Amino acid sequence: MKYKILLWFTSIFIGTAGCQNHVHLLQPNHDVSAYYENKQEETNFQRKIRAYLNSNHINGSVAIVKEKEIIFHEGVGFADFNQRIENQPGTAHPIASITKLIVAASIMQLQDKRKLTIQDSVATYIPDFPNGKKIKIIHLLNHTSGIQAPLWQTGNKKPVEIVQKLATKTIRFPAGTQWNYNDINYLVLGFIVEKVSGVPLHEYIQKNIFNKASMRHSGFITEEQADSHYSTGYLKIGNQLIPAMQLKTDVLFGCGDIYATVLDLCSFDQALMNGKLVSQDSLKEMLTPGPKSKYGLGLYVANDKVYSRGIVGGWESFHVYFKNKTTMAILLNVRDKRVNIHQVSKDLYKMIM
Repeated sequence: MKYKILLWFTSIFIGTAGCQNHVHLLQPNHDVSAYYENKQEETNFQRKIRAYLNSNHINGSVAIVKEKEIIFHEGVGFADFNQRIENQPGTAHPIASITKLIVAASIMQLQDKRKLTIQDSVATYIPDFPNGKKIKIIHLLNHTSGIQAPLWQTGNKKPVEIVQKLATKTIRFPAGTQWNYNDINYLVLGFIVEKVSGVPLHEYIQKNIFNKASMRHSGFITEEQADSHYSTGYLKIGNQLIPAMQLKTDVLFGCGDIYATVLDLCSFDQALMNGKLVSQDSLKEMLTPGPKSKYGLGLYVANDKVYSRGIVGGWESFHVYFKNKTTMAILLNVRDKRVNIHQVSKDLYKMIM
């Protein structure tokens, strides 16, 4: 099964406000081109998608791109309910754990540059790391490291302080023997990116990921940066909308501290899968599920698609790249138990097929 999954990826890549329609003006060097210019050129499925989103309590932004054609790109609901600011196609939202895939791509770039290999022990870069001589970078990437997160305390901590706390923790299981999805793996990977590259993680990602993938409307959630750069998050409890608390940036380092637009995420997916960000060999490794799960390096691998999902505060995120080179991004700023984001993606995909 692993061979079949890898084979098709290799063959493809290596060989209440309602929806807010928006004409997206793309730069000449952008990876995708506009599919329609105005509502007169809409197709039936675009109208069906809009009706589906409204009837299924979706609140956020959605983009669907097939190869280089934008076939849907709209906002629905409100980015800020109190101020009645509507979600637009270009509204930015926190992408939560999708950040992990961007950090994984950063690690693979450093491998391509021969500055590290994912078979290196973590102790090579963090000498006091618990079980560090037996835990490899690949174990962090596919969540089989066995490390435990320290108890989070109030007040922001620098990544190096959190990593140092790990030295006092025992491991849960020997590296590579079990799968345990844990944000701390990617916080450590972010720290390794900084140590190996010699620059802050955000600076590295901006130059080597955002710029190369034409992600012009993405950025980082920091203490210094006002949250006006992205939507307001909400929790739907019964019939009430409760604004989410401000995000804690220390625990999001490397694993959830990026915001983006849906079209930027589609551009990232295309850049990654088309070999603009990592080598063919590194892409193969990223798309190979680990021994204990369907999780590769930063994303899940299924028969006909790869994807990742994120939840943080009042936001939920999902992006998926299908076998036929269709990419989809769904960024929600209302967490609602009635909304199954996986099912939403499946339903939307059926509509355009």
